[in-house]
Amino acid sequence: MSGAEFDRHAAGYDGGLDHPIKRLLGNSADEFIAVKARWLLRHEPALRTTDAKGSGVRLLDYGCGAGDLMRVLTQLGARGSFTGCDVSGGMLAEVGKRWPRHLGPPPALARQDGARTPFADGRFDVATVSAVLHHVPVAERPAVYAELGRVLKPGGRLYVFEHNPRNRLVRHVIARTPIDENAILLDAREVQDGLLGSGRYELETDYLMFTPPGIAWLRFVDRALAWLPLGAQYVVAARKPA
Repeated sequence: MSGAEFDRHAAGYDGGLDHPIKRLLGNSADEFIAVKARWLLRHEPALRTTDAKGSGVRLLDYGCGAGDLMRVLTQLGARGSFTGCDVSGGMLAEVGKRWPRHLGPPPALARQDGARTPFADGRFDVATVSAVLHHVPVAERPAVYAELGRVLKPGGRLYVFEHNPRNRLVRHVIARTPIDENAILLDAREVQDGLLGSGRYELETDYLMFTPPGIAWLRFVDRALAWLPLGAQYVVAARKPA
């Protein structure tokens, strides 16, 4: 993976809202990100608590871009020690610029060397990978799965969020979004097989975003249809063996 193509999108990156259909479905990129953040807060109780020392879960956002997922999680009340990494120095530079002061210090950041990160084995309790793998060449994806398994502690949890290629509207938008010009979408089954090829994970999959993300009263529809493989997004949740 090379950061150069993402560096040129970094300063004006808006989560793909340059596409008119996505603008029609949501007023801001944060509304789309909040769907994932709320799912995480429901399924990862450790993000809502701190221990006796006042610290919480150690979370890595792999391929964090401009840090939007970590920012939205924090705005929604998530607690813990957040770290982001990315291949793009330009994107990492945006994290601090976009981080609101009232949220406290921005997350710790590190530059990736391709799939590789500078972190010690077993450092993190939780890792998130949000809309990253479709940017990774197919032949390089096993290295990403292996690296994520390396930095997760035994019993750690991994959450992979991706665009769902079974959704025809998603394919239309991705094909016309500049930052996704080299994207190769992947089905949830490919993520499951890739993870199982790198470790003995316990896996579950939910589908997300069946309705426009900004309409709060329709959120019950997304929860009811989480089993149906037609949502705009999916999440593969994996638990590493203890």
